[in-house]
Amino acid sequence: MADFKPTRPYQERFLDGFDRSQLRQEVQKVKPRFSKMRKKYVTWALGASLAVGGIGAPLMIHDSKEKVTETGPRAPEPTTKSTATAIVDGISGDLKTAQSIANQVAGGVGVVAKGVEQGVQQAAKLPLAAVAAAPAVIAQAPQQLLQVAEDAKAQFFAKEVPFGSIIYNEAKKNNVRPELVAAVIQQESKFKPTARSNMGAQGLMQLVPKTGRWMGASNLMNPAQNIMAGAKYLRYLQDQFNGNETKVIAAYNAGEGNVRRFGGVPPFQETQKYVSSVRNFQQQYTDRMQSQTAELTPLPTAR
Repeated sequence: MADFKPTRPYQERFLDGFDRSQLRQEVQKVKPRFSKMRKKYVTWALGASLAVGGIGAPLMIHDSKEKVTETGPRAPEPTTKSTATAIVDGISGDLKTAQSIANQVAGGVGVVAKGVEQGVQQAAKLPLAAVAAAPAVIAQAPQQLLQVAEDAKAQFFAKEVPFGSIIYNEAKKNNVRPELVAAVIQQESKFKPTARSNMGAQGLMQLVPKTGRWMGASNLMNPAQNIMAGAKYLRYLQDQFNGNETKVIAAYNAGEGNVRRFGGVPPFQETQKYVSSVRNFQQQYTDRMQSQTAELTPLPTAR
């Protein structure tokens, strides 16, 4: 078999700082019966000693060109080879364990990264969904505000105005402002359901029986029927004058014919005073209602 010869002098093959006396002792421990053993095994034993001494790996010696012929029976392998093999196997096992741990860590990092990516995508979708829903929310906001205002108005009439619930409901049915109906009642009868005039007008809104029957009332002394008929009549006049409330009020007092004749409020002192008084009452109800609404629906405070 080939003999092994180092390419450098014996002392130059060792790392700086290694205790050569320790190495010599390790070499001397080899029994004489291994003297004829191949140099390769001796070299491995030396490498194993270096590994035990802290180097961490056996020295590997390159093959030389010299050849030797082995004589006699083959000697058994020294125990030092088993030690070197065990060390190499241990290092290999540690490397495999480290590789396994590294793979597990890499897999865990991949899972975490995927979870983070999904979380970011979901978080990114939430603002987009909110932005997409914003037009619908904005479109609903005025409706909600109007509903709040209407609820406050209904509550105001129910609590602050005589026959207020009837007035509010009949006005809403006929698309007439409740303030207008209440102002006409205050001007006509001061909320006395049994009031009568010299001209035969009856009840809260002082309707003559002919007009009452026309509007579907059979008993004008009944507050509910009187207000129902009066609200319908105001709606009729409102349709005749394209929603002009000044003309509606004037026609309620002087008749729609006179308003048409003069193109507006007739030059009658009574009618002119009537229109002014109803307008004043109407404004008072509006102011009171707005104040009540502000108390019932306070503005939200900044957070």
